[in-house]
Amino acid sequence: MMNAALSSSVIARLALMAGCSVVAVGTAAAQTGSSASKDTSAAQTPTDATNLANPMADIIVVARRSEERLQSVPLSITAVSNAQLSATTVTTGTDLQKLVPTLNVGVSIFGSSQQYSLRGVRTGVVTYFNEVPVSTSAADLQLWDLQSVQAIAGPQGTLFGRNSTGGAVLFVPQRPKDEFGGYVDGRIGSYNLREVTGVINVPIADVLKVRLGVQRTKRDALTKNISGPDMNTQDRTVVRASVLFEPTSWLSNYTVFLYSHRDERPLAQISGSDGVVVSCPTSIPSCVYGATYNEELLDQHARGIRTVSIPLDTRQYDEPWLLTNILSAQAGDITFKYIAGYGGNKQDQFTSQLSIALPVIVGDNESKSRQHTHELEILGSMFDNRLTWVGGLYYWKNRSNSLNRYLLFAPAGTVLSDLTTQQTGGIDQQISKAVYGQATFAATDRLKLTAGVRYTKDKQLTNQVGYSPGLQCNLPDFPNVDLTTCHQRITSTSDAVTYNFSVDYELSDKVLVYATTRKGYNAGGFNANINDPKLEIVKPEYIRDYEAGVKADWNLGLVPIRTNISAFLSKYKDIQRTTSLILDDLVVTGNFNAAAATIYGGQIEVLARPVTGFDLQASYGYLQTKYDSFDNPLVGNLTGNKFAQAPTHTLHLAGTYTYPLSVGELVANASYGYTSSVTFADDNITTPGNTARGYGLVDARLSWNNVAGLGIDASVYVKNATNKKYILNATDRTTPFGFVSRLYGDQRTVGLQVRYSFGDR
Repeated sequence: MMNAALSSSVIARLALMAGCSVVAVGTAAAQTGSSASKDTSAAQTPTDATNLANPMADIIVVARRSEERLQSVPLSITAVSNAQLSATTVTTGTDLQKLVPTLNVGVSIFGSSQQYSLRGVRTGVVTYFNEVPVSTSAADLQLWDLQSVQAIAGPQGTLFGRNSTGGAVLFVPQRPKDEFGGYVDGRIGSYNLREVTGVINVPIADVLKVRLGVQRTKRDALTKNISGPDMNTQDRTVVRASVLFEPTSWLSNYTVFLYSHRDERPLAQISGSDGVVVSCPTSIPSCVYGATYNEELLDQHARGIRTVSIPLDTRQYDEPWLLTNILSAQAGDITFKYIAGYGGNKQDQFTSQLSIALPVIVGDNESKSRQHTHELEILGSMFDNRLTWVGGLYYWKNRSNSLNRYLLFAPAGTVLSDLTTQQTGGIDQQISKAVYGQATFAATDRLKLTAGVRYTKDKQLTNQVGYSPGLQCNLPDFPNVDLTTCHQRITSTSDAVTYNFSVDYELSDKVLVYATTRKGYNAGGFNANINDPKLEIVKPEYIRDYEAGVKADWNLGLVPIRTNISAFLSKYKDIQRTTSLILDDLVVTGNFNAAAATIYGGQIEVLARPVTGFDLQASYGYLQTKYDSFDNPLVGNLTGNKFAQAPTHTLHLAGTYTYPLSVGELVANASYGYTSSVTFADDNITTPGNTARGYGLVDARLSWNNVAGLGIDASVYVKNATNKKYILNATDRTTPFGFVSRLYGDQRTVGLQVRYSFGDR
């Protein structure tokens, strides 16, 4: 593996080469500026990067908790506008990974949650909706009527609500507008897809504006089940309401409420031995089920990836909701903000972890959660705006109650009950408190220095249960256990000081170079159900990040071009990983400080308009992620293994052509997204089934906007046009169970979408 010194030299050369090439062709234009004292609760809609009049128009982001031009922020940020979300038919989180370099969105085999990974860091990416942390499952259901999605790569150890080691993904909803308007959108497509979205914007008075929306989606199954209900269906209802109250020029209150209801059949985990005969004692299930187990796996291999045999009434139920409120008051050059959030979710998933008719591993996972956040923020400027600053206090509390019941190697036909299942779960609670501050000083008209620091204190508590079949307590000798209830109570606390330092310099009015270093941290924790005090508490993990970049708007002849380039190096230590140990002659699984790593890479994003009406977009991300050290006593030394959810190469190419008509306009978009080989587990050198081959997806869309001047947009689209088979998750359990399970992405789908808009939509 490349050592740190060599990695640093590579980064320096990348940044220098990027800077030299941009400076050579950069031309002067509008002055770059920032507005750190502006209130983000009044954030504008980001100007679409494919704006017909000016493809290089400003894009407004809130990466530093204030309105700033994307090109003036010394951070690696990808902003996906509402127009781009529509043009590329983004409907799920996994669609987003085609648009954001180094982003990988993993689909969990347990429930509907997704795991966002940026720059290879998957346990430290926080998703936000209207500036409040939100679960990935809730965000995945809200990919409609948005202003933008903004992905900020790298540790967020200063300004954002929760500390994170990987980055933040911001979902920014459309705000209520001054004029009456709205739209009705209908979509039909493959597998009997039916979707209706309705949005109305009502300015009740000059000081009070309301925006209401609802979306209803249904789709038949994508996976046939020959012994039970078909799987991978869609049946969801999503509601959002926004209210903007501005009684004076210095006071505003912005409230957003969202609610989602999903009651579907989950994705099927396609299991098999890849046509290989497995037997006892190599395969433990073969010892339990005999030859039937091997026959079932071979039958699944013959069925292919779109047909299963699961004799269960599987289900996937989610009911996330969130209420956010941003109260803002301005006094001179100082703005006060109070950001509050309160939400929760109810989830239930019942499915088999194999796609065969034997109850090898069948799980019923239920949970309820509540969270609330409070953040007091003060923004200001001094010395004729040469010094801008922000400071604040933050509080976050999350409480969940879960019950997980599993059938393990049960006889065929066994029904879930207290007498047959192994059960875990209980109450978990996390509390995070923080104080932070950050300031930017304009040393000259072109040179700016930024420094930020944050102190965070976290507390986690669990009250866990552990039962064997028949409700027999399996925690008799563990510490902190109440044997009358079979509950184990553990508490852990951790704290950290994190920081951000950056310098940026405008080489010209259109060329910005920057360098930054940041420290991020994830809170420590504990391991319930492990009878060893030394392994009970998990230490925090830390990451230090070094980044250099160039942002430039320039011209190649008459062709306007925007290039944003960055390179980074991260030192990651005390990495928390779920792994297994041998303890008292038993195999136990938990979360441990198992590893250290050096991560490096870079990304480039390009926007160009070769001819009038034709826009080209391209992005490329490069990652190198291998463990410097990773000791697993069960499977051996994992040093040198790649990170899970960290593809080396990510590429996106898109072209959009707009042709004006006398009665509207035609817009054609085609895109290609490539993800190189990716692994889904940290043990991947000796378990090839944990790794999926690289794949490329082709999407296309053709729209006739404002048909006959009637406010009607009609579109046809295709997703995964080449019907590529690709994997969203994989688990290699060849040893000792004799199978590999895989979750596959959707096959080719086509659709027709019609939208009628009225007023100011």
